[in-house]
Parts: sequence; structure tokens; C-alpha cells
Amino acid sequence: MDTHLYLMCYQTEALIASQLEATDFGSYMAIGTQKKTFGNTAFFEIDATQCLNEFGVSSLEELCKPHSDGSPKRSKYLSVYRVLERVPLSAFGKLHLVTRDGRVLSLEGQTLEPGANVAGDGPYMYAELCPLTPRVVSQLNPYDFCQKLTDQSVQVSVPKLFFAHTQLKIKDDSLASYLPYRNPEHVVACVREVQDRTQKPSKTVDRNPPLMAFYRTVDSGFYLGGSEGVKFYPFPDTKTLDAEHHRWWRSASMG
Repeated sequence: MDTHLYLMCYQTEALIASQLEATDFGSYMAIGTQKKTFGNTAFFEIDATQCLNEFGVSSLEELCKPHSDGSPKRSKYLSVYRVLERVPLSAFGKLHLVTRDGRVLSLEGQTLEPGANVAGDGPYMYAELCPLTPRVVSQLNPYDFCQKLTDQSVQVSVPKLFFAHTQLKIKDDSLASYLPYRNPEHVVACVREVQDRTQKPSKTVDRNPPLMAFYRTVDSGFYLGGSEGVKFYPFPDTKTLDAEHHRWWRSASMG
């Protein structure tokens, strides 16, 4: 029975060993335990060979053994503090997005080259997910935004950041009605502010935003990076989601 290493990264951090495959683990974390609060979650597959020593672990198999009846060990927590920054970027594998009823969508990552922009023209809306949690509008594209916030020569920075590029559509000074952001007038005002100034290209919209119906707001995808570079996890378009991942998309659209 194989033992896997997963990193929870949705407004919280945890490194967890499990004998469950990714889809079963996602379902377990969403609906199979009373420890989970209501809502979505997300986690990465991690290459254990690249980071176990950092967490003082020599063998996953010794820590995560089947139960006496032969059933798999579902979760063994290895760390819950400053996890993201201690795992090298090269160790991050697939990103798994889990809905509140336990359905899992898996995304493959790819290296984002310096200066590359896969998110179209700005301004942009970002949902920071780990270790920070604000919602931000910015004139910086995802690569530059990630590099700026993880620049360790700056006093206010983080070693590594995981965030999503989310939809932002404004017409006639009004936010599109299908976007579930609270206080839409404030969102528009923040966008206009970053458009009108050059010295400060980003502005916090909400320090601790609710993430109801979050997945249906995702635009180009998810980004993870720091001094080692940036990885991009493309999010499928609506047509693909509806045709190839219908059950997940239906669940994701509801909350």
C-alpha cells in the first residue's frame, strides 16, 4: 500500500501523509471527517524525496501504517506551521481542487517563464490563498505579482505564495452582476485607484474575503512561486468544465 504526501493550501497549511489516493483523500478531507469546516479545500501532491528531511522525517511508511484491520491510514499530520515555504518548488506536483461535497478536479502544473503573461491584459484580481489570504487588485501580471510579494529584500514579503487569478469584469463603472464579490462598488473603486497611480500598482480589496462560489470566479488559473520561480496551473474554460468535468463543475458552481 503506497503512502502519499499532500500539502493542504487553501487558507491554511498542513503537510499530511496518507495511504489514500488523491481523489479519495480529497473526498475524505471534505466530507469524511468532522474536523473539516464547511467549504472547499485544495491540496498539492508532494514529492516526498525532496523534502522529508526538512520536516525531520526519515520514512513515510514508518509513520503512516495501515490500521489493524488492514484499512488504509487516511491522514497523519507532519506539520501545520510554515509548511509552504519549506517545500522546494520542484517538489510540487498536481494541484487538486475539492468541492464542499468531496468532488475533485486535478490540474497539472507548468513552469512559467520570467516575463511570461498567460492572464491577458490588466488590471487583475487575485485571491491569495496561502500563506496570505487577502483579495487584491493589481496592474502587475501574475508572474510579476508573485515575484514582488516574494522579494525577500522588501520588508513586507513572504518566501512563497499560492494564489488564484480571478475574474474581473467592469462595464460602465459597475462590476459584472455574476461575480459574487461583496461590496462591488468598493471593488470598482480599488480598480480605478490602481489604474490612476503608477507608484503603487496593487491594492488590497478585502483582507479576509469569503470564498463562497470561489471556483466559478477563477480566471486563468492558479500560481505558486517564490525565489525559485513560478508554477502555473491552468484552469479549464467553462466549456471544457461543463463537457469533461460536469459533476465537479456543477458542484463548484453551487458554493
